[in-house]
Amino acid sequence: MLHVQREREWTQGGDQLTVRAEVVLATHDTFGGVVAGLGVPAGEATRSENADQSVVVHVRWSGSPHSDGSFELIALDRRVFPARPLAADGGWNSEGGTGSDWAGAYEALAQHYDWLSGVAAANYTDANGMNTFPTAAVNAPAAEDGTVTAWFRQWGEGTIPFTDPAGEIVVAMFYVDDKGQVRWARRIYGRPPR
Repeated sequence: MLHVQREREWTQGGDQLTVRAEVVLATHDTFGGVVAGLGVPAGEATRSENADQSVVVHVRWSGSPHSDGSFELIALDRRVFPARPLAADGGWNSEGGTGSDWAGAYEALAQHYDWLSGVAAANYTDANGMNTFPTAAVNAPAAEDGTVTAWFRQWGEGTIPFTDPAGEIVVAMFYVDDKGQVRWARRIYGRPPR
């Protein structure tokens, strides 16, 4: 019975949330104005100076039954298969500034959602065991209602700028309980990866 209940949580866990996501592309010159327009106080957002383009994501949710743990936000490049996670530079949530993270427990996402298979660490581990996976998630405290604004960038050599966010970027939100275990994920923006 517990196994069936857990499988149901993986497939329907985020269904009760009402979520609205907005994605805006920003350059060095427009970044400050974009994040301020999405609720980040002026001067509070910093981004990688090496990135030509930032993907700024603003998410607002309501109706969550969770009052502990966190919601994590990730963005993926769906132009490649499997969809590749973008590196998270930072974010702003109800408690103020937040950084980026990635925990081993998040590997469960690739096991339960084919559209998140690109987050498996094995995709980024070379023959010598070196892992190049970026810190890809930005968090917000789980609460009935909330917002988070996060900014991401492409990583690696030879990046190609995004031009069509809805067609090229997928944003997912996932819930991590107070024990650090992923409970479910939900695609909240963009077309499904191939």
